[in-house]
Amino acid sequence: MFNDSSEYFSVLIPDGDCSLFGSVLNCLSQVKDVGLFVMSEKKDHAFRYSRFIKGFFYFPPASDDLEWLARIDKVVEENQIDVIMPIWETAIKTILENRDFLRSREKLVPLPTLQYFTIAGSKDLLAEHLERHGIPGAKTIPLSFDALADRDAFKLQFPLLAKPLISGGGKGIVKFQDFDSLATHFKTKGINQSYILQEFITGEDYGCNVLCQDGEVLAFTMQKGNLWDPAKPYSFQVGLDFVYHEKLYQTVKSLMKSLHWNGIADLDLLYHRASDTFYIVEINPRVWGTLLAALMAGINYPHLWVLLAMKKPIPLQSYKQIPYVTLRGLEILLKKDKSLLLRPGFIWNNSPLKFRFDDPVRIFIQIFRSLKHTVSGKFKSPEQ
Repeated sequence: MFNDSSEYFSVLIPDGDCSLFGSVLNCLSQVKDVGLFVMSEKKDHAFRYSRFIKGFFYFPPASDDLEWLARIDKVVEENQIDVIMPIWETAIKTILENRDFLRSREKLVPLPTLQYFTIAGSKDLLAEHLERHGIPGAKTIPLSFDALADRDAFKLQFPLLAKPLISGGGKGIVKFQDFDSLATHFKTKGINQSYILQEFITGEDYGCNVLCQDGEVLAFTMQKGNLWDPAKPYSFQVGLDFVYHEKLYQTVKSLMKSLHWNGIADLDLLYHRASDTFYIVEINPRVWGTLLAALMAGINYPHLWVLLAMKKPIPLQSYKQIPYVTLRGLEILLKKDKSLLLRPGFIWNNSPLKFRFDDPVRIFIQIFRSLKHTVSGKFKSPEQ
């Protein structure tokens, strides 16, 4: 997994408090020619004790976006940073909106334009974009009381999903089987945030991750979900198989080209077998939860993103079509079948468990704090 290049690149993650930072860290830890620097608003962040972090910089919450950008410039200048890599929507959006105020903007990893980033991250705008470019997507309309006023004029077929525009991991999504239940639900509870209504497509869940330059796909992985957390309907899969489908690839390729995409993205799709069609469901324009799965299949997206920022050639990429399960998925599988314990090779090579052992101090601190929080919660008095 280690890269043999003799060149050294320093990389700054300006939003180190992102929940998926650990996955990015684990990916870059596999590359000996990358020095990782991190900014955080948590003074005693467990990651500051990681043996893979060369520089940790604590700052209290910034008073505004420009102060945060000035801090990035300061860290970049004082530590001779080569690459700035924002990894979550909030940081990416802030940088795209204020790019001219970032003096070190030339060191940024490739990013989409603000216009296309906004389209990709907005369920309603993405639906309009797909329809405009003739790319398969679920039929979608904005939710409003006007849309619920006339059954005969209603434009969608049932069943359908009501999805909040600002959400993630399947939170807030509700499925409706008919017009009456939909109208009654929102007329009773009200519409307290922006929603879209989207026709429910019966199909198989697929995902596709990409690294792009000017709309051209330089690296990709495809996966088919096979296991979900029963406690979290409509959330991301906790078990998957890496696969390849040419029609899926062509659908994603067309979409990325239409967005003139730069950088990484994570796409959710549904395959409708009867029509042999892959429908685009959603784009996550940032790092994603199965980043380590891609790494174990052979594609190190954060490292490729760094190489692209440094204008280095990206070697032809390929990935292994292997199964993968998250730690939560592993827990679910073990509850179903204890004999999985007799397959240590699968657990080690097809789950992220190995990454729990290669950064011992940081992992120990995280486990200790988690246990402390759990114990203190159990013994907290009812008055507290």
